[in-house]
Amino acid sequence: MGVDRQFLLTGAKRVLDSRPMYAQVVVTDDCNLTCDYCDEYTPGGPTVPLPDLKTRIDDLDQLGVLVYDLLGGEPLMHPGLPELIAHIKTKRGGSNVTTVITNGFFLTERVIERLNDSGLDFMQLSVDSIEPTPRSVKSLKSLMPRMKLLAAHARFQVEVQTVLNEETLPDYDRFRDHLKEFPFAFGFSIMHGRGGRLAIRGEKFLSILRRYGVFEGMNFYGEHLQEMLLGDFSRKWKCLAGFKFLYVNSKGSVQWCAQQRDYSFPLAELDLAELRRNNRHKPCEEGCCLGCVRMISHSLGEPFKSLRSSISLATGIGRSTRNGRRPVAAHQQP
Repeated sequence: MGVDRQFLLTGAKRVLDSRPMYAQVVVTDDCNLTCDYCDEYTPGGPTVPLPDLKTRIDDLDQLGVLVYDLLGGEPLMHPGLPELIAHIKTKRGGSNVTTVITNGFFLTERVIERLNDSGLDFMQLSVDSIEPTPRSVKSLKSLMPRMKLLAAHARFQVEVQTVLNEETLPDYDRFRDHLKEFPFAFGFSIMHGRGGRLAIRGEKFLSILRRYGVFEGMNFYGEHLQEMLLGDFSRKWKCLAGFKFLYVNSKGSVQWCAQQRDYSFPLAELDLAELRRNNRHKPCEEGCCLGCVRMISHSLGEPFKSLRSSISLATGIGRSTRNGRRPVAAHQQP
């Protein structure tokens, strides 16, 4: 497990230095699904060659990254994914954290064992409903056999992530009841539209978040989230995307995040001066509900305000409870 004393000490330094903490790396734009709330895939899109991905990891490690999300598209469509994870775990003596964000349709016992052997820390499994819907086929009916394989064989922690929207809200209690015997963590991605702006409103969403809780990464901006769900987008905050948080697209360029594509800078040319230039307010901050960007921005940008949650986040990674939740950030909308 990558969270050790060295990880915590280096992570604390990221509050003061000009180096990034967190990177999301696209390994392929291709996806086997076409969920209608997602715009982060290109069916038939190219798979990034493994040597290129390893070079990108080398560059990110040199910049100072400690936490990696590997995503797509659908990352399990990349045949070299376990080897890439193993490459990440050679960095910093393995004192880093790697998560794969997947829809799970390609999981087999063999794939799980390869991921075990790679040193993978976490898997975020995107499951939205009990039955397939017009919006998403990522359902328990479709994925239950694969979830049973994960429960039986995975040595990494598994988090079941649901996109919270009008469609998933009514049956979420039954959804959780179906999974109560699984040793997984649970959480929500808050439904967003293009640009990352919150796409749901209403007290009913606050009610379910209060009932089941949210990740510590979302608690960093809990008051913001409550206000936004009730239609108030006035609270100010500073996005650290392109500075402490990096999104590397399939072409090897850094964007602010998956939803903001105006900024693009070659990773191979990224240096501390360019990182510092991104330490500024962004025009897209109002209404943003991207949990991973929010987690980094609040924990590193407002360390005293978020200290309690940061300690819980750091000490909680590596713990898993049968019906609890892992205290990490809510990741991107799958």
